[in-house]
Amino acid sequence: MRIKEMKTSWRKFLQIIPCLILMLFFHPMIFSGKILAVEKVEISPGEKLYREHCLRCHGELGIGGQGNFGTKNPASRIIPSLNTGAIKLALTTDKFGDVLNRKTIKEFVLKGSKVEGTESTISQPTFKEKLTEAQIDQVLNYVATLPDTRPIRYTISRLLFLGGFWIFLGLVVWSIQTKRKILNSMDLPKIPIGHFDRLRLMELDACTNCGECVTWCPVYLQDEREDITPRKKIANFREMVKAQYSPNAVFFDCNPVDSGAIEDFTKNLYECSTCGQCHFVCPSRIDTVELWEGIRRCIVDLGFGPLENQAPLVKNTKVYDNPWGQPRSSRVHWARAGKKEKTLIAPPKEIKKGAEILYFVGCTASFDANLREIAIHTTNILNALELNWGFLANQEKCCGSVLLRMGDKEFERIASENIKMFNELGIKTLVTSCAGCFKTIKQDYPKIGELNFEVIPFATLLFRLIEEGKIKFDHPLNIKVTYHDPCHMGRASGEYDNPRKVIEALSKAGVEFVEMERIRENSRCCGAGGGLKAGYPQIQQKMTTERVKDAERTGATDLISTCPFCYQGLQKEIITMGSTIRMRDLVELVALAMGLPSTRINKEEQTKEN
Repeated sequence: MRIKEMKTSWRKFLQIIPCLILMLFFHPMIFSGKILAVEKVEISPGEKLYREHCLRCHGELGIGGQGNFGTKNPASRIIPSLNTGAIKLALTTDKFGDVLNRKTIKEFVLKGSKVEGTESTISQPTFKEKLTEAQIDQVLNYVATLPDTRPIRYTISRLLFLGGFWIFLGLVVWSIQTKRKILNSMDLPKIPIGHFDRLRLMELDACTNCGECVTWCPVYLQDEREDITPRKKIANFREMVKAQYSPNAVFFDCNPVDSGAIEDFTKNLYECSTCGQCHFVCPSRIDTVELWEGIRRCIVDLGFGPLENQAPLVKNTKVYDNPWGQPRSSRVHWARAGKKEKTLIAPPKEIKKGAEILYFVGCTASFDANLREIAIHTTNILNALELNWGFLANQEKCCGSVLLRMGDKEFERIASENIKMFNELGIKTLVTSCAGCFKTIKQDYPKIGELNFEVIPFATLLFRLIEEGKIKFDHPLNIKVTYHDPCHMGRASGEYDNPRKVIEALSKAGVEFVEMERIRENSRCCGAGGGLKAGYPQIQQKMTTERVKDAERTGATDLISTCPFCYQGLQKEIITMGSTIRMRDLVELVALAMGLPSTRINKEEQTKEN
């Protein structure tokens, strides 16, 4: 990470000099606390002798009666001031027990004093040579009349200290506040951390750099660069935040992280499918998916994300309410195609208030001609069972998953509009055949607003209907299948069992179920999610190839999924590889086993057309 040095020209630096001069002016006042004495107009003989002789002696032994312990002169170990409380009391009352009296003081002045801790005696020859005993009496009489100024001197010195201190401190703050632009000569973006709650901020420091995430990261396995590993992304972002929110950076309002560092970090941040594998293997259980999405929101706010190839998806979703950039009138093209091809047993029902089930089709099944069969099979099953259901037709808009995964705040707008529309319909259950839509509505929408209905994947509804005996499998399929756990359905939502229970129930239709080596929370990501497919298609393709190979090793004839986006990527790679395995969605198996019309079409030709 590159750190930007603060550049200050001499011309700009001169603007700070007046502040420094004022600071230097007040500096002595802070540490000394001394005041100047004013000369009196009339001076008594005793005061004159005191000033001429005693003060000069005090100056030789220690200014102001304070010992100078830094000097080698042993005289600095005594306190020669006559104007102390004990001596003044003795001079005034002539009574101070056996410790001090006028005679003792006179002996001290004439003969000197024994230095504490030594065997030496300090004498004051100035007094003995220059003053007679009568003159010494005059000095002592003068000292006895002096008021005790210690409280006043202490108070004034404290006021000067505190006043000077706060003035000095105020000048420091004032100079920083008014001259900070001189110190921070470049206007660089500052990372916002408002997208993180306390837990996310704690997780930035929770990473122990153990490297377990590196071992399991599917993206790193295809592009072995340390900068794209979860631990490195956390470390880099943590350092950028600390650099910008350190006391030094906050105090001087300076930004030590330059644009180049953020650009490099952004490229590494978006080279991720947000599959959540790192979260499940992390010993500290850091919620990396939430962390990545929060960091992406920060990067987008700064104007550095998403990547160039990902930006059209975000723009299309904002403008057309779908990442495909298609008008709303095209959203029901799948229904018109099903009617034309006579694969729909009945047209889909447009939702009405009071309907129990809302079928949320999703953008991929609505707009991708290769995947419209998912919507058609789902509609046929719902109609065949005569359920009280409906769909939104042209009123349906994207769930906002693309915006959320890319870090765009417009997700909140789309989510709020959808929540309001869903709640007003008065539905009991929302079902969807898209894992991405399910995860977004089920887990992310409640952060925006309250949902007055249940959200379940279509596989869960199928299992409930099978349990209730409403679905009968009368048509044999005689195939061997394996199941791919979509990341949003599995790791993100914990929906592992219901799809498998539906497949197991299909054994009555001659469906044999075999598992791949990596399943459930350790399922290998196909690479389609998180914007990776758009931003780094070559990495996504390698990841998809690995997943197809996992399926081939089982000997299965069909690869099953419950996510149209996974279906799309896996199907394309199956054709590219020339694999003999067939790609199917779970609803297709159920529909065929129920004896409903087949929509099996030439996948290879349609994929090439797209």
